[in-house]
Amino acid sequence: METPPNLQIYDLGHLGLVASVLDRIRLVQSVDRLVGPRPGEKVSTGMALKAALLNALGFVAAPLYLFGHFFQGKPTELLLGKGITPDLLNDDRMGRMLDTLYAAGVTEVFLEVAREARQAFPIPVRALHADATSFHAHGVYGSGEEGQTVDAGDEPRAIRVTYGYSRDHRPDLQQWVVNPVCADTGGIPLLFAPGDGNPSDREALAPLLARYRQALDLGAVVVLDGAGYSRENLWALAGFGWILRVPATLKEAQQLLQGEAPAEAWLPLLPGYRGLEVEADYGGVRQRWLLVESEERAQEEEGGLRRRVARAEGEAEKALGKLLSQSFACEADARRALEEASGRLPYHRLVYLGVQGERRRGRAGHPRKGEAPLSVGHRLLARLGSWSGRGGAWDASSWPRTSWTGRPCRPEVLGRYKDQTRTVERGFRFLKDPLFFTGSTFLKRAERVMALGMVMAVALLVYALGEWELRRKLLENQASLPDQKGRPTQRPTLRWVFQLFMWVRLVVLEGRPRVLNLTPHHETAARLLGAQRYYLLE
Repeated sequence: METPPNLQIYDLGHLGLVASVLDRIRLVQSVDRLVGPRPGEKVSTGMALKAALLNALGFVAAPLYLFGHFFQGKPTELLLGKGITPDLLNDDRMGRMLDTLYAAGVTEVFLEVAREARQAFPIPVRALHADATSFHAHGVYGSGEEGQTVDAGDEPRAIRVTYGYSRDHRPDLQQWVVNPVCADTGGIPLLFAPGDGNPSDREALAPLLARYRQALDLGAVVVLDGAGYSRENLWALAGFGWILRVPATLKEAQQLLQGEAPAEAWLPLLPGYRGLEVEADYGGVRQRWLLVESEERAQEEEGGLRRRVARAEGEAEKALGKLLSQSFACEADARRALEEASGRLPYHRLVYLGVQGERRRGRAGHPRKGEAPLSVGHRLLARLGSWSGRGGAWDASSWPRTSWTGRPCRPEVLGRYKDQTRTVERGFRFLKDPLFFTGSTFLKRAERVMALGMVMAVALLVYALGEWELRRKLLENQASLPDQKGRPTQRPTLRWVFQLFMWVRLVVLEGRPRVLNLTPHHETAARLLGAQRYYLLE
C-alpha cells in the first residue's frame, strides 16, 4: 500500500502584502525595543501585535477577540517566524499584549511606529488633519480619570468609557473617543490618542497637537474643524500654520455674512468656487478669513428652494381665499388681517388692493324704497404676490467661513480644507467598516480599550501606507492592475487588491513549498510592495 504524500495547504491570500508593509516599517523591532523583553515568552509583544494586525486587516469578519481562530489554516511560520504556531496565538496572548502596550504608553508606542514608517516610506507631508470620532462599548466600565485624552506623565492613566454625544447614533451605550492626526498624503495617521467618552473637540485636539509638536517634527499646516476655533486653541497652535473653520455663531462672522461686498472683491478659487478675503483679529491673533461660495451648492439650494416655494404656494392661496371670504367691520381691520396672514407665509406676500363695501339687510329680496341696511361690511381685495427668487446665484450666508495663518494662497487654503473628507474622515469610515469589526468594543477594562485603539490606528496606518505606496509604484513603473470591470487602473484601492489575492494558497508537498494561483497581476502587486519573500518570488 502506497504511503499518502505529506501535503499541507495554507490560506495565504493577501496576508503576505500586509506582512511586507509591517516588515518595512520595522514594527516588531520598534515595539519590542520600547516594551523590552519578557522572560519565558515564546511570542514577543511586537510579534503578537503583528499577528493582531494581520487579523485586523484580514477582512474576513473575524473580530480580534477570535484571535486564535483566525490563524487556523494560515501559514504562521512564513508570516510570523519559525516556531510560531496558531496555538501560541490565543486570546490570553492577545490580552497580555494589550496590557503591555498600555503600560508602555499607547500614544508613545504609536508615535515610534509612525516615525519608523516615515523613515521607510517617502511620505510628503504638507498638512496635518485632526478630528475625533467615537466608538461605542458594550459592558460596564470604571470611572477612570476624567478629562484624559493622552497618557499623562510617567504613569499612564485610563480614559473614561462613559456616555456622551454619540457619532454612532447609539446614545444608549457608553463610548470612548479616538483622536487621530493624519497626513494629507493618503490620510496616513501620524499621531493617535484615545480620549474620554464625553470630550469636547475644542478641549482635546489643539492641546494634543501642541504637546506632540516636537515629536511630530513637522512644520506643516494644521487643519481643524470649527469645533477647534477658540482663543485658547489659537494660542495653543502657536508655531503651526493652521486652517480652521470659523463658527457662524461668532459676532464677527455674523457681521461678515450679513454685509455686502462689491462684485470685484470676490476672487476665483478652485473651479466652481469664489472667495472673499478679509483681515481679522480674534483672540489677539492676526489672521485672514476667507468667505467661500460654491456655485454647485448654490444651484442645488436654488432648486430646493424653488421646490419648497411651489409647495408653499398652495398654502398661500388657501390663506388668501379664507381672507377674501370674510367680511370686516372696517378697512383697518381688513388690512390688519392681511398683514398678519402675509407675515405667516414663508415665501409669499399678500398684496393689498383695497376694500369693497357690502350692505346687509334683514330679509331676502329687493330692498324697499327708503329701507336702510342693518349693517355695512367690507370685503378685502387682494392678490398673491409672485415670488421673485434670489437676486443672484450666490448667497454668502450659506457657505463655509475659513480662517488661516501662514503662507498658503487662497485656492490652496480651500483645497486643504476640503481634503479633510479624504484624509481623517476617510480613516473613520475605514475603522467603522463592519468587516473591520471595531465599530463597537467588547473588552472588560478601559486600559485594554486604549490599547485596542492603538491597534486600530496602526492598522489604518498600514492600510493607508500600502495603498499609497502601491499607487506610487504603479505610476512610477507605468504598470497597472485590473479593476472590478477588468480594465487597467493605476489607482486601485488596497481592499480590491486584497480581494484579487483571495484564492492564493501556499502548498507544502513533501517539505517543498509552492504558491498556487499566482497570476501576472498578483506578481506585479507583490513585487511593487516588496512581498516577494512571502510569495516565493525571490
